[in-house]
Amino acid sequence: MDQDSRDRALVRRAGEGTGNQAFDLPRTFLVRSDEVNGAFSHWIEKVPAGAGPPMHVHHREQELFRVLAGQFRFWCAGEAQDLTDGDTVLIPKGAPHTFKNIGSSEGQLLITLTPGDGDGFFIEVERLGLHPSRDMPQIVEIAGRYGLEFVGPPPA
Repeated sequence: MDQDSRDRALVRRAGEGTGNQAFDLPRTFLVRSDEVNGAFSHWIEKVPAGAGPPMHVHHREQELFRVLAGQFRFWCAGEAQDLTDGDTVLIPKGAPHTFKNIGSSEGQLLITLTPGDGDGFFIEVERLGLHPSRDMPQIVEIAGRYGLEFVGPPPA
């Protein structure tokens, strides 16, 4: 990032951002970590009913979720919380966590990682066309490079 771009506001208008489809979940990066010297990453993720990631740990980042639409159950360090439109949860660095859309329709989350280099995991998985059903060993290896560790399946 050159000095001129650091002195200007970074603006994303409605509908703008960088699309990503890793794991068949549509997400739009509003701010990528490479645009802000790794300080954070910030995106909107659409989550189908019943969907959510495996239990995992971010060893480098804390993760902030705001529910934009829908009903979600979040698990963090063995505790479950149900959240809905407008609710926010902050997951501390190093805490095992996951979430699941427990609603009957697609939900939407606004997610922030800080520091933000973890967005590179999704970018790399999409670029390589990887899918958990056939490429999990490679996904786990890439995750490790981003300080991300999968520690169990999604809760039932």
